[in-house]
Amino acid sequence: MNSTFGSRLGPLRGNRMVLIWVVLGVVGALTATVLLVTGHSADTGEMRTARTLSDYSTTPGFTGALPDSVNPIGDAAPPVAFAPLAGLSQAGMAVASSRAVQALADHPLFAQHVGLGRVDCKLPAWHDDPEAARAFYRAAIACLDASWEPTLRGAGLPFHPPKLLAPTESRDVASQCMQRLRNGPATFYCAADETLVLPYDAMRPLSSGSRRGAQLAVLSTEYGHHVQNLIGVMQAYNEKRSTLGRDSTAGREQSRRMELQARCFSGMFLGTNFGRADIDEQTWTEASHTVQSGHATRDARMQGTEENVWGWWKWGSDKGDTWECNTWYSSPAHVE
Repeated sequence: MNSTFGSRLGPLRGNRMVLIWVVLGVVGALTATVLLVTGHSADTGEMRTARTLSDYSTTPGFTGALPDSVNPIGDAAPPVAFAPLAGLSQAGMAVASSRAVQALADHPLFAQHVGLGRVDCKLPAWHDDPEAARAFYRAAIACLDASWEPTLRGAGLPFHPPKLLAPTESRDVASQCMQRLRNGPATFYCAADETLVLPYDAMRPLSSGSRRGAQLAVLSTEYGHHVQNLIGVMQAYNEKRSTLGRDSTAGREQSRRMELQARCFSGMFLGTNFGRADIDEQTWTEASHTVQSGHATRDARMQGTEENVWGWWKWGSDKGDTWECNTWYSSPAHVE
């Protein structure tokens, strides 16, 4: 050992040099241990917001191998957007107003790990009647607005709340998207007038007459389509699907990618705000059961299989991350 040190260090030889190297080795080991311990502790709770891109996997999105155990992300979700992405001029200077970006897989909102604002959502008790349902929907939409607005504005993207149309019966709907009701009562988002359409006769059976969670699962998914419309994804989707043929195999795949991203956004909201105010464990569990049971899925060809609907919703809840909700990037097997 001494001869090795001597060959490397010239005149410094013998036991004194051995002692120096031993001391340095001990100090290095202690430093590595401290860094390892603090690294583990920094990955919990609010401190997880300090993570960088290198702390995540390099492939976004649900990969089809997801445990069903309850694991909403809660306070460990990524922070909201920290710098404008879409609202930049070519020179890199911030512009006065935000703008939508018509893009899919390469949309700037999916280019970094961005979470949602955390809100203490206060919701009225669920009562099984039309007027109580409308009061519940208004309160829930206010919570979704408060959660999504800082994320979109922080990313240089536009934001404004959706309208709500919640008649007692679907036949009373007065929307620019009336054709969506041709097969009977249904909930939907009408992009033409930026309205969440939630007829009572459609919502009640979809949610099995349940309480808060089942209603939130459906409402927050339709709200996810509002987000897609605001940021320009829906416009890019419509253009691509029309190019491929709206009813072609490829066109229907685009529909599933659109629907499954809205599911992921829904899971993000409930998972990020898990344990806050009225989004408690029971509410989250009711929402997850509604999605997992397929109660809110009508057409697998257009919306995805029950397995993938559940997978993307759960993924959003587990990750709380717009980057992870990039269904446009995912392989076809995970958007069946």
